[in-house]
Amino acid sequence: MLAGFVLPSAWWLTACALAAQAPREAGSPAEPAEKNPFASEADITIGRQLFLSRCGACHGRDGEGGRGAALNTGQFRHGSADREMFLTIRYGIPNTEMPGTFLPDIEVWRLVAYVKRLGSAKAVEERAPGDPEAGRAIYSSQGCAACHRIDGTGGDMGPDLSSAGARSALSYLRESVVNPSAYIPVAYRTVTVTTASGARIRGLHLNEDDYSIEIRDLSGNLRCFLKSDLREIEYDKDSLMPPYRTLSETDLENLLAYLKSLKGTR
Repeated sequence: MLAGFVLPSAWWLTACALAAQAPREAGSPAEPAEKNPFASEADITIGRQLFLSRCGACHGRDGEGGRGAALNTGQFRHGSADREMFLTIRYGIPNTEMPGTFLPDIEVWRLVAYVKRLGSAKAVEERAPGDPEAGRAIYSSQGCAACHRIDGTGGDMGPDLSSAGARSALSYLRESVVNPSAYIPVAYRTVTVTTASGARIRGLHLNEDDYSIEIRDLSGNLRCFLKSDLREIEYDKDSLMPPYRTLSETDLENLLAYLKSLKGTR
């Protein structure tokens, strides 16, 4: 056994296996209709209010994207049919920060109607004023690829940027570069542990229970510790990514133009 590594108990493994095989929810309603039964103008108006109160913080007030994917492009990675969109909103997207919802079916359908209206608006593509090619050079010179991946190339200590331009509004990309600690995705929040000998180890917070904590250190190594063997656990408030506030406005605009040009595959 590796030093400090904790094997999960048998009951925990069994519980995880059962959870993975469980249906979406006990007593879940019948499969939704193929066609949205609540798509009138009145339904869309209500859907907009639901969107602004529940979805806009992540997806942008007008669906332009931010923490969540852009929804005003008319292209949806998990399906654009009414039923597919209903299921995405109802159950969320596994392994992402997109949660499911307990809203009544009629309100989920109204959200579907409004999101489809956003997508059908054919919003004008948000344009970044900088030079994408100059921005690519800045991305390289600043060492961004050490932590971020684009089209399979780069590190994985930070979010994959392959589709950053399709997912996020320009304002969100700017904030992410200048003040990355303003919002840190759950998968990239960090923790610092101090061992009994005084060694401090910082890394991505992967898993934790009452007895152990699992992190990926800054070298990319998986590290597991018994809490009883640790002197301290600090849940960091700052992002691993440093704020790039010293870039000139021209360099920043060029970098943002490059990030905005990254559309990935849908």
